[in-house]
Amino acid sequence: MRRLLALPLLLLAAPSAADDLKASDPVKLDITIYRDPYRDSGSIELDNLGGFAVITETRRVTIPAGKHRLRFEGVVDGIIPESAIVTGLPGGVIEKNQDADLLSPSALLRAARGRMISLTRTDPVTGKKVRVPAEIVSASPDGVVFKSKQGTESLRCSGMPETFRYDTGLSSVPARPTLSVQTRSPRAVEATVTLTYVAEQFDWGANYTMKVNDDGKTLDFGGWITLANGNSVSLENAQVRVVAGKLSREDYERLTGPSEQVVARCWPMQKTSDIPEKPGRPYQLVRPDRFTGNAYLNGDITVTAYKRSESLQNSPLAVTAVSADSLEQLGDLKLYRLPYPSTVAARQMKQVRLIDLKGVAYERAFWVDAAIDTDKFDDEWTHPSLYYHLRNDKAHGLGLPIPGGSYLVEQDQIGLSMAVDETRGSDRAVGEVIGIEGPENDDLSWRQRLVEVRKEGTRLVRSYVIEVRNASARPAVFWATPDGAPNLVRASSLPLVSEQGRQRWRLEVPANGATQLSFSAVSE
Repeated sequence: MRRLLALPLLLLAAPSAADDLKASDPVKLDITIYRDPYRDSGSIELDNLGGFAVITETRRVTIPAGKHRLRFEGVVDGIIPESAIVTGLPGGVIEKNQDADLLSPSALLRAARGRMISLTRTDPVTGKKVRVPAEIVSASPDGVVFKSKQGTESLRCSGMPETFRYDTGLSSVPARPTLSVQTRSPRAVEATVTLTYVAEQFDWGANYTMKVNDDGKTLDFGGWITLANGNSVSLENAQVRVVAGKLSREDYERLTGPSEQVVARCWPMQKTSDIPEKPGRPYQLVRPDRFTGNAYLNGDITVTAYKRSESLQNSPLAVTAVSADSLEQLGDLKLYRLPYPSTVAARQMKQVRLIDLKGVAYERAFWVDAAIDTDKFDDEWTHPSLYYHLRNDKAHGLGLPIPGGSYLVEQDQIGLSMAVDETRGSDRAVGEVIGIEGPENDDLSWRQRLVEVRKEGTRLVRSYVIEVRNASARPAVFWATPDGAPNLVRASSLPLVSEQGRQRWRLEVPANGATQLSFSAVSE
C-alpha cells in the first residue's frame, strides 16, 4: 500500500515548467563581416555602423532528459533573433526567444512592477527628506505610478524632489544579452551546440598605400582593413573573415527596435519653459537613486537593451598582417580570411593588413575631358589631373579584387617617405583598371582650341585642336576623353581606344616637348 501511494506523490512533485539550463561561454567563435552597402568608400562612424556580421558560436552544455529552456548568455546585443539557428541539440529546438530586457534603468522598473521600493521625497511642510515604503504599480513610457500609505500617485508629479531605490535584487533581468531556446531531450547528454545568427552594428573598410619607387614604373601596394564593432560584446579569439562586394539586404528595423524606455512625464522642479527639450528624446528618463551596494540596484547602470546612446570611443588601432593568399570566392562576392584567431573588441576598431605587394607596375598618366560641342574657349593653358594607372591583373603585379576605400600616395623625398596625395576609389575586380588621382603637376599643360565650324545639312561640324606641352625631363602619357557621345566624333588624328569602358585618345608627350591632337565632331 505504501508503494502505491508513492507514485501520486512523485507526480505531484514533478516540475510543471521547463528547467533553465545555461550553455557555456563560447569555446570557438567564427565571424564574417559584411560592409555597409550604402557607405561606399566613406569613413566608418563607430556610432552609426550600417554593416552586419554572421556569427557562429560553439558552446557546450549538459542537458538532462526532459524539456528545458537553454540560455545562451553573452550573444552580441545587435543580434537579429529571427536569424538564429541552433544545431547539435538531440531534441532540436521547440521555440526561441531573445531576452531583450537587459540590465538597464527601464528594464529594472518593468521587472519591479508589484514589488516594494524605498521612496525618498521631500516633506512639503518641513522641507526635509523622508523615506517611505511604496509599491510600483506600473512603469511605461507614459510614466511611473506607485502606491504608498498616502495613496496612488505618479512619480515626480508632486512638485517636490523625489527618487527611489530598490529594496531587493531583480534576478529576472539578465546582465548580458541572452538568447534562449526551448528544447526537449529524450535522454541526458553532454552536447556540443552550434549557434549561428546575424548581428548588426558591424562594418569594415579598406585603406591603401601606394609608395612610388624611384624607377618611375613600379610601386609598392599595401592594403589595410579596419574592423569595427559597435556592440557591447567582444568577440575574443575569433576566426575572422570579411566579405568584399555589395549584398542585397532587406530592412530589419521592424525586427530590431529597441525596448521602450520608462519615462517620468511630470516636471520635478522647474516650469516646462525652463527645460529645453532635446530633439527626439523625452525630457527625463527614470533612474533610481544611487547608493552603495549591489550594482544591480543602483543608478550607475550603463547596459541597455540594444544600443548604447553614448558616443563610441575610438581606441588605438591594433595592427596584424594578412596574406593575400587568404582570398576565397563566395558566389559573386570575395571573402578574405585572417589566417589566425583575432579579437574584435566591443566598441572599438581594429586594423589588419590585407595586401602587401612589391613592384606593382603602374603608368603615370594625365587625364582631361575634351569638349566636342562648344564654341567658347578661354585659350588659356591649364594643368591636367595626374592619375596613377594600375591594371589589376597578375601580369602587372596585382590580380586581386580590390574593395573600395581610401588611397594614400607616397613618394621618397630627401630620404623620407612623404605623402603626396590622398583620394578614394570604388570596388575594382580582377582585370579592371584602377585610376588613382594624384597631385596637380605643373610640368604638363594643355589647351583646346576651336579651329573651324561648318554646316552639313542641318548639323554643325566643329574642328578642334588639343595641344599638350611637357616641361619635364621624362616623357608623359596624356589621355583625352570626349565629353559627350563618342559616335559624334567624325575624324581624328589618333584613334579612339577603349579604356575602363569609355572611349579615349592616348597621346605620348615627349620629354621637354609637345604634341597635339586634331579631331572634328558633329552636333546633334
